[in-house]
Amino acid sequence: MMNNPYLLKSFENSNLLVENLADRIIGDLETAIAEKGFATLALSGGSTPKKLFSKLSQIPFSWEKVRITLVDERWVDTNSQESNEKLVRDTLLQNYASNALFIPLKNSTASAKEGESTTQESLKKYFDTLDIVVLGMGSDGHTASFFPHAKELQRAFDSEDLCCATTATAEPKERITLTRPFLLKAKNLILHIEGEDKKNIFNTAVEKKDPLHMPIYAMMQQNHPILEVYHAN
Repeated sequence: MMNNPYLLKSFENSNLLVENLADRIIGDLETAIAEKGFATLALSGGSTPKKLFSKLSQIPFSWEKVRITLVDERWVDTNSQESNEKLVRDTLLQNYASNALFIPLKNSTASAKEGESTTQESLKKYFDTLDIVVLGMGSDGHTASFFPHAKELQRAFDSEDLCCATTATAEPKERITLTRPFLLKAKNLILHIEGEDKKNIFNTAVEKKDPLHMPIYAMMQQNHPILEVYHAN
């Protein structure tokens, strides 16, 4: 196993990053569709990807052949401003991309733990592997809903299930996330971060080599897929 295998792609500004990453994603989707007739994409929430999602929505493409899900989700109403599903529906599933098929992680059960099996079955219907995963990263070094020292963290790292419920260190605490083994079956694994602070946090994770303390490191311990870091100041 390689030490910290990742590729860093730096851009002068956010606009350049978004242009390049959008082109990259479309290219990978196109390759997958040519190979098997459809493509799969898992996306993260937060404020960072809004511009990327909006850009993708404006690109003419065979979106009806694309299956989209989330890397993780907060267990909140899907109309809540804290919902990653709402973010994707409002920014990506518009314009040309409105034809894509979206498979949510949140369902109608009362808790994320109770909803695990329903979400798992839903994912199994549409996803074997993922063609592209776009991760984000928090100021504590978390990615997906892998939070430092969370009680479910080891399960999220090791489980052969496609998803599992986890507990965040910030509200809303109830989350559901794709597991690390499922994410690492992806053909393309991308981390999208912007700003000097996020770059410093990433560098700290590389140096500390402690996935329990800074879970983003857990995505840098494999030869394939290599983690590709798209960063802009």
